[in-house]
Amino acid sequence: MTAHPSSRNGDGSLSALGHLRVLELPGPAGQPCGKLMADMGADVIKVEPPGGDPARFVGPFAKDNPHPEGSLYFINFNTNKRSMVIDLTSQEGQRLFHSLASTADVVIESFAPGYLDSLGLGYRSLSRINPGLVMTSITPFGQTGPYKSYLGTDLIAQAMSGLMFIQGDDTKPPCMTPQEQAYQLTSKHALYSTLAAINYRRRSGRGQHVDMSLQEVMSHVLYTLVRYAFNSEIQRRVGRLSGAGGVSGYYSCKDGRDIAISVIFAHQFKTFVQWMGDETFLDPIWQDINFRRANQDVISEAVKEFIGSFTREEFVREAQSHRLPAIPINNMADVVNNPQMIAREYFVKSTHPYIGNHRYPGAPYRFGETPWTVRRPAPLLGQHQEEILEELKAPRAKRAKAGDGKRAIKGDLPLDGVRILDFTKVWAGPFGTRYLAQLGAEVIRVESNRFPDGGRAGGSSAAIGGPTFPDINHSKMSITLDFHTPEGNDLVKRLVKISDIVIDNFPTGTLERRGLGYEVLKGINPRIIMVSMPGYGTTGPYTNYVAFGQELMASSGIAYYWGHADSPQTSRSKVYYSDFASAAFNACAMMIALECRNETGKGQYIELAQSEAATSTMGVGLMDYLVNGRNWEPMGNRNFTAAPHGAYPCRGEDQWCVIACWSEEHWQKLCKTVGKQPWTTDSHFVTQESRWKHQDELDTAIGQWTKDYTPYQVMHMLQKSGVPAAAVQSGEQVYHDIQLRARDFIVEIEHCPPFGEIEHTGVNARLSLTPGRVKGLPGLGQENYYVFCDLLGLSRDEVDRLTEKKVLYLNSSQNACLPSTSPTMSRLAMKSELRASGCLRSWFDRLTMSDEFWIGSRTFPNTPSS
Repeated sequence: MTAHPSSRNGDGSLSALGHLRVLELPGPAGQPCGKLMADMGADVIKVEPPGGDPARFVGPFAKDNPHPEGSLYFINFNTNKRSMVIDLTSQEGQRLFHSLASTADVVIESFAPGYLDSLGLGYRSLSRINPGLVMTSITPFGQTGPYKSYLGTDLIAQAMSGLMFIQGDDTKPPCMTPQEQAYQLTSKHALYSTLAAINYRRRSGRGQHVDMSLQEVMSHVLYTLVRYAFNSEIQRRVGRLSGAGGVSGYYSCKDGRDIAISVIFAHQFKTFVQWMGDETFLDPIWQDINFRRANQDVISEAVKEFIGSFTREEFVREAQSHRLPAIPINNMADVVNNPQMIAREYFVKSTHPYIGNHRYPGAPYRFGETPWTVRRPAPLLGQHQEEILEELKAPRAKRAKAGDGKRAIKGDLPLDGVRILDFTKVWAGPFGTRYLAQLGAEVIRVESNRFPDGGRAGGSSAAIGGPTFPDINHSKMSITLDFHTPEGNDLVKRLVKISDIVIDNFPTGTLERRGLGYEVLKGINPRIIMVSMPGYGTTGPYTNYVAFGQELMASSGIAYYWGHADSPQTSRSKVYYSDFASAAFNACAMMIALECRNETGKGQYIELAQSEAATSTMGVGLMDYLVNGRNWEPMGNRNFTAAPHGAYPCRGEDQWCVIACWSEEHWQKLCKTVGKQPWTTDSHFVTQESRWKHQDELDTAIGQWTKDYTPYQVMHMLQKSGVPAAAVQSGEQVYHDIQLRARDFIVEIEHCPPFGEIEHTGVNARLSLTPGRVKGLPGLGQENYYVFCDLLGLSRDEVDRLTEKKVLYLNSSQNACLPSTSPTMSRLAMKSELRASGCLRSWFDRLTMSDEFWIGSRTFPNTPSS
């Protein structure tokens, strides 16, 4: 089919998804997914109820005037879409939607499971009209399971996933991430999964139903479940403690501004203490990360005093000159005025018919051939009604593009036949390729015999050890290849010739220096798609800056706003959440480019600067600053509309629930459930507006009621009454969660030694015809013979010869420095032996001194980004 208006942007550039038509039904969970597709060219028709999408009534508003056309929340999430008003509850509206659906490729919806079926608009009904249609449902708990009908919001999903429990101020209630990260992250996973379903449709002719659960997507973030499964570890809020190793964390400078710094590995720590000039910490015992963790109070005071002697800008400049990841902790004003953002022209100009000219947050990724662009502002209500109705009258194909019409076969995977050559390390890059591997892509992970990945040691480092390495890298293939050598370099080029995607997160220029840059690879394979993931981008004053996820959180504003207003910065969240946002954007970028190539035959180069990817998730706050000049302070669990909306103490130690009342109906049902409590008739709480203005008093009153019940009592009582509520679950509670278990989301996977069997979160998307799969972590170089013999045509003798020359590397001597382990050894015993062994430090040093390992640095190539 040919989507309106064309497959090109207004400036004449090719549009990646301009051939697709998407119908987006109302609901906050689905609108970020529609935006991601619209911003890359898809014709996204926003189907609104007669009164308008509820997002139009969510603040903040332009000039603080609560007008439905001036909602900055709505404007942020709805660029490039068209608006049409349809009453889905009327027969006329249902007939009109059927007509629209017959011309569409995708429907995005977030209604309660079964609601659309009750209107005759569910997937089964629509697929009879349009067999190639893909329907993507984004709901709090998914389409099945005991909680499928439970009410949910972004806050509910974060609480039930374990994310709120593990980070932030340990003297305060658990705190959600800012700006609805659950909706945004799940929408990214929905996008690449939807495009995977479209990819399957090209060869089968059949659409399918994509089932996305907010809880499931958020449960895989930051390893809360897998760490409990691995060794019964329950992560908790760490408060003022450093993130890792006694140095990493947030610190105040003498000008009163704050910085983030990550000093994790032994060589980084040595560099830092030499710079600090304190000989106490030059004692070799301090090189042990576990010793530093056990003595954080000793080292943290010295670090605090040292960093406090600099201004913020002085410290960051000096730290970066020592190849240490450090960056200012930015608020909204800092982000907008950041010299890197200015140099890279991140913010773009837009004109909205109601609020006028304004600047708008830019792209999470930069496509060489099919750029992200704002073709039109967010629509007025029903703005394109007549235009779309006229299109329906015109002769056009009534069906989405079909393949050969073959029936789905059990075990089919939507990305069968897609090959990815994966050079990425650590978290953000490898997670992105893992997502596509689970949907059937053949991901060939290129590992180095010169610099083996320290995560394979199975050590206790939170960054790369324990269960994190297999969690990130399962379902892929492993080859070992030294592309510094002429033979290895040639083998990479031969692999590129038969691959679809190449991805790396090396320092800028690494592959170019080896003769493997995009221009060279494009000459070998004109259809190749290449994705690079620098920390701050390949241009601008921060090009050579180095970073971990904590620094990317800080530069984007996430670190500043993830906390309570009265919590000191040092007690706010210090985790690497931005890696998971970058990973999902990575998967989206690969699938957008693949879908574009399927349509046009053209490959392209994509730069995904992880700082910009993280910043793009902070759009509402940035819009408020750009339009109203308001520089936010942290809001904790609050927002501009709902009240009550927070976490409340329950019976038991560190036990909490969350309650979210977005409507007067929710409030009345809450009052009825709690019975005769004084606050239910208090004049301060009569209206939603008055409740919002008196949230401190309201939260205190509700907390007095909840403290007599367990979190699950509160959740079930209120959900039964129709009030969004949930338990704030720990990793242990997520592991035993009956919804996740009922949906078989927790899966046991057999990995190579030394890991053995570990339970993990499963595939983040449920595709009805092609549900995906998981496979174990392969041994180092386990697929060398398959890749080099079966795919490239080398003989086994040639592979053996290259192995003898150390161009390749087999896993027979893998982990030679490790103590003897076996797949059946208990995980606790394995962890004890690994910790007791003396090899971990040498593995970390070999890992981090690699000049091809880290991203984000041109001048200092052996320093990390993420």
